[in-house]
Amino acid sequence: MIVFSRYSHLLRLSLTALAASTLSLTGWISLATIDICGSAAFANTREFGQDARHGRNGRAGRDGRDGANQTIRANGDPARIDLSGTDGEDGNSGENAEWVRCRRQPRDERHNLQAADGGNGGHGGNGGRGGHGGTLTVQYADLDNLRQILVAADGGRGGRGGRGGDGTYGCECDDHDWTVEVCKDGTCTEEKYKCYDGRDGIDGRHGADGTSGSLGKLVLINQLEPLPVANPNQSHTVASLANKTVSLSRNLWETRSGATSLLAPGSTIANEYEAYLGNIDRQFTLDWQAPQPAQSFTESVELTLQRNGQVDVDFPEAYWLLGEIIDDETLTTYRVDGIVPVAEVTQLAMGRVDGRSRTFEVNVVDLAQHSDVLETRFEVRYSTSRNDGRRRRYTVAYEGPVPEELVQQDYNRFTLALGRLPIRSQILSGGTQAQVELKIIRSYGNNSAEQTLKWEGEI
Repeated sequence: MIVFSRYSHLLRLSLTALAASTLSLTGWISLATIDICGSAAFANTREFGQDARHGRNGRAGRDGRDGANQTIRANGDPARIDLSGTDGEDGNSGENAEWVRCRRQPRDERHNLQAADGGNGGHGGNGGRGGHGGTLTVQYADLDNLRQILVAADGGRGGRGGRGGDGTYGCECDDHDWTVEVCKDGTCTEEKYKCYDGRDGIDGRHGADGTSGSLGKLVLINQLEPLPVANPNQSHTVASLANKTVSLSRNLWETRSGATSLLAPGSTIANEYEAYLGNIDRQFTLDWQAPQPAQSFTESVELTLQRNGQVDVDFPEAYWLLGEIIDDETLTTYRVDGIVPVAEVTQLAMGRVDGRSRTFEVNVVDLAQHSDVLETRFEVRYSTSRNDGRRRRYTVAYEGPVPEELVQQDYNRFTLALGRLPIRSQILSGGTQAQVELKIIRSYGNNSAEQTLKWEGEI
């Protein structure tokens, strides 16, 4: 027989007294709902036995080595060249899980029981990638001489994936359900408990087979002399490039099919090959005519010579340029007539707002002082509101562009005569609560940006 400790008994008495007091007040709380001591709902689950150790994963196989790259001259002598990649290594198998240590299930426990779990098998290692075949570059004067060259540029075989390790079974309960009788003060109750079987381990997955290496490639150069050094991409600072000339060059290649038909029978190499077509070169100069000194710009300009002989100029995006590209037979000239930092294009601020009715005007100031070179246009939304004690709501009275004749420019200050727009004079009169929202469009050559300014107040 299992009895409660005296402390649990005191707790039961205290809770019972509390329940009785509550019952006398409400008349509906059950004593049984308050008596929680000894309830199986508060029993902990305990484990027995020892969980199995999981198997370790297998090591992945090493990749095969790529074949060497080689350059030769085809002079008509027979040649055998091996540029094959090596095979990838097989992955190791995953380790089997350790067998679980099951123990005898304890009896008449006042706890739920959990049997030990089985272990998972380790994953098999992936097979290594096969090595790629190497690249053979052949310089020749007579294309028929390639028929004397036997090439083996196979890709290596991918390694096999390792086998996954076996998982082990979990322990099983001898008795999945039992009851324990608990008596106190002549009253006996039965508590129900359960035993849960251990989880079975799962087998490890098999490793993936490695991919086979690709066939090697053939590159043909129809000359015996070394190729000219190609320099199609260059980077220069604005300061170092201004009013100077640099040379760019590019070697031209064409992708063709039928590589094996050009070599000795039995050759193994990719069907597509690269054929040299020749070299182009071009000079470039940056003709700096902007008012700012070029030495104050330290950012880089990227130059790229394209296959068609055109030079692409990638100027830093932080600037707007005004200029022209001029191409002649061997020289590309990029003339820069003006430059403006993009960050300073939209540094406009609302100035003085003055007047009423037909004299109502708004001033805008260019803080960066570039208005002498930037084209500036204005659009306006003019709204009015009446204060009715609630949240202020505006009604649009006019929305559209501000005509050029209503914009007066004084260096870096613009005065907009909004009172001369087709707006009823009554809603431009003194005391009117108004809102002016300006959209300012600034452009420089093919570049443009917008800025919005807002004013709200009483005319």
